[in-house]
Amino acid sequence: MDFGGILAEGKARAQTHLRVIDKEPYALPDAMTAKVAVIGLGYVGLPLVIGFSENRKAIGFDISQNKLAELRANIDSTGEVNPSDLVESDVHYTSNPEDLADADVIIVCVPTPVSSHNKPDYSPLLAASRTIGENMKQGAVVVFESTVDPGTTENKCQPVIEQASGFKEGIDFYLGYSPERINPADPTRKLPDIKKIVAGSTPLVTQFLEKLYARVINAGLYPAANIKVAEAAKILENTQRDVNIALMNQMMTLFDKMGIRSTDVIAAASSKWNFHHYRPGLVGGHCIAVDPYFLIDAGRRHGLPMELVAAARAVNEQTPYFMVEKLEELFEANNQSIRGKRVLVLGRSFKEDCADTRNSKAFKMMDAIWAAGADVDCFDPVADDDHFEGGRGAKIIDDPFTQEKYDAIIVTLVHKVFLEQFDIDTLKSLAKKHSPLVDLRGAFEGDEIKDHFNYWRP
Repeated sequence: MDFGGILAEGKARAQTHLRVIDKEPYALPDAMTAKVAVIGLGYVGLPLVIGFSENRKAIGFDISQNKLAELRANIDSTGEVNPSDLVESDVHYTSNPEDLADADVIIVCVPTPVSSHNKPDYSPLLAASRTIGENMKQGAVVVFESTVDPGTTENKCQPVIEQASGFKEGIDFYLGYSPERINPADPTRKLPDIKKIVAGSTPLVTQFLEKLYARVINAGLYPAANIKVAEAAKILENTQRDVNIALMNQMMTLFDKMGIRSTDVIAAASSKWNFHHYRPGLVGGHCIAVDPYFLIDAGRRHGLPMELVAAARAVNEQTPYFMVEKLEELFEANNQSIRGKRVLVLGRSFKEDCADTRNSKAFKMMDAIWAAGADVDCFDPVADDDHFEGGRGAKIIDDPFTQEKYDAIIVTLVHKVFLEQFDIDTLKSLAKKHSPLVDLRGAFEGDEIKDHFNYWRP
């Protein structure tokens, strides 16, 4: 055996390894002029790429050819960008991953859903990481905005990028995290108006991100201690809302059995300065109803059951069934059964004035009504049914006034268009005398409504 040859080979490998370690890191780009690419052009990514295009042409990457065609025609189906800003923007819309090589900064805004078993689905995030690794240039900064459990950016995404690129983080590219905080369909809080958390893999990268995002954020930047803290902060924001709404939903069911309206209780309790105002309702969407499952899964991996978070999720998932039980009670009060009745549901998006129907609990409620034996029509002129999630027996209608009168109406939310389109007389024209009216937002309460309907609100 040639021990001398083996030692020489080992020494050569060691020297090669030292050269890699001693390699001079690529300089960070100029934050004020860096060319930005955004992956995922939904309600989060689109405002970002439009904002970053103000002082330099930006790259908007998406795998949806339909979405790209709309944007090239200056059509924004999310409603988050002013039409004039879309027309005036300087964005190259593309589905060609090779175009990412032109970017100094790549920002990832892909969804982070859960499976049918409520397990985190990292596949969109990891697919984006692989695409980045295969196409980015050396010296690029990769920033994730998708909501994830702490450690995901560095422990899941970074290794995929490094493997696909052959680059080393901190040497050939840099990593950051800045959680999205967009509030869909909120005209008072657009991207520039929401303070943004930033965190980099090093303090220098964090400083770079502060300067970078200052190009599009007016409300200020908050530098987090590290990437994990930034990830945890975002998921805590959404989980806090989920837990608090679950408390209101549980109180709604209890107070209802006691003959008390929960909204009356909340109004009274709100008279104290330190009471936090939350209201009961259907908790859907792609954030609040999803993100707590990432924490539950993280707790499981660390040997913690996360009882409170899991219980809150269970309460909110049961709320659609409570609404159906309430409807059945209202029928029974008239000595009727829900079976064979015609029910009109107003609203199927997950929140007011928002087209998004992803994970809307209106579908679960409509399924339960249908399973109880009723026919269900759903009217929602705002909803974008590109994300239609079922409702086995629900029929989507475009005009509730062309049908025969309904036996019951459920109002799940109050779009502005509903307030414009429906008043006391129009609601009365839709349903028979003494029909149940379940008004989850209490938008139509009044003596005349109560005279015509068997009215309930939480």
